[in-house]
Amino acid sequence: MSPFEYVIVLVSIIIGLGITLVLTGIAQLIREDRSITLFWPYLIWIGLVFVMHIHEWWITYQLKSTVAWRLPTFLFIILYPILLFILANLLFPDSWEKTNRDMKQFYFSLYPRFFGCVVVLVILSILQNIFISGLPIATQFVHVIILVVISAMLIFRPKAVVIHTAVAVLLLAILVISLIIERNSLLIQ
Repeated sequence: MSPFEYVIVLVSIIIGLGITLVLTGIAQLIREDRSITLFWPYLIWIGLVFVMHIHEWWITYQLKSTVAWRLPTFLFIILYPILLFILANLLFPDSWEKTNRDMKQFYFSLYPRFFGCVVVLVILSILQNIFISGLPIATQFVHVIILVVISAMLIFRPKAVVIHTAVAVLLLAILVISLIIERNSLLIQ
């Protein structure tokens, strides 16, 4: 077993647990669909968090060429999957029976903590891109935009549905466009 294979196992387990949480939450929503009031920004965030898990698992393969691993480096790398897991866990209540089955109310009670984790996630992503992947800070423009937008949401805490919808749609558009633009670099050979 190579050092990468050894290290990736724990990363994959954490990412797999996060994916399990998201898929279980989606199944629970489908099961409860008639009694739960839908809220589109919340549904978009569910999709974003799911794709972020898949993307992290996919992109981690780029570390296969790392010959030697140090524990501090590994701990730094594993923080991102851990935060993704926390996001997945925050997305869904323990039980919809304990809430009033209103996604909008649940979302608005959740989003400050959720967005706080997203801010930390984006900062961590920027740091990993710079220190692990060796990318210059100038290439982190999209990350900085996301950081500013989510930080503004945390600072101003808007209650307007249109603002939350616009932010969710903006982030979804950024994700789709970046996947299209980066499709050739997201190749495993």
